[in-house]
Amino acid sequence: MKFSDAFNAPRNFTSEKWEHYFEIYDHLLGHLYGSKVNFLEIGVQNGGSLEIAQNLFSKESKIIGLDIDPRCKILETVVADHILIGSQIDDHVLQKIFELTPHLNIIIDDGSHIQSHMILTFLKLFSHLAQGGIYIIEDTHTNYSHEHQESFLGIGLYDYFKGLSERLNIDFINPQHRKERFKLPRDLRPEVKTYPDIINEIFSIEFFNSIIAIRKKMKVEPLRIRK
Repeated sequence: MKFSDAFNAPRNFTSEKWEHYFEIYDHLLGHLYGSKVNFLEIGVQNGGSLEIAQNLFSKESKIIGLDIDPRCKILETVVADHILIGSQIDDHVLQKIFELTPHLNIIIDDGSHIQSHMILTFLKLFSHLAQGGIYIIEDTHTNYSHEHQESFLGIGLYDYFKGLSERLNIDFINPQHRKERFKLPRDLRPEVKTYPDIINEIFSIEFFNSIIAIRKKMKVEPLRIRK
């Protein structure tokens, strides 16, 4: 099944998506279709996208929705196991998600579209994304709208993630490591002091038309191989 199949199939609830997203979803999530996942969508609206998720993933999956509109609560047990009501940056609301499941395989932020909210929500939720999980921020083109311009301590959404993508190369900041350390088998390398850094759990950051996707995977030091 492709995302377009699930979107175009008969449904009880409506969903509004940009057509070019379909191929992006297949690229990012296709390997999980039919699998058991813990799925969170921020921004429930009419419930159609949660109904699509029900059809794309295993019936044993846990589907959670979060929306600021209390009317979305009626969708609970219909298109989701749980519908939480509140702000995506409210710690009390997010704590309820953590209580429902300690790890999420897929997080989709289709919520307020405010730049500061997008960054802050990512910082709050990424630690609860499972290894191999994917974090998707939708509709990033809204950053160009006046009502979504609020920055995160002066940092815009693309400023933040472009800077984070550059840090994927942080292992190479020490030129001696490139010349010596990374040529040694990892078990023969002397211990070095490390510091907590979110980049140590990011495998990739992908930029698409109106979407940013972050894939989680614990990094290991580079190994240079010559054969």
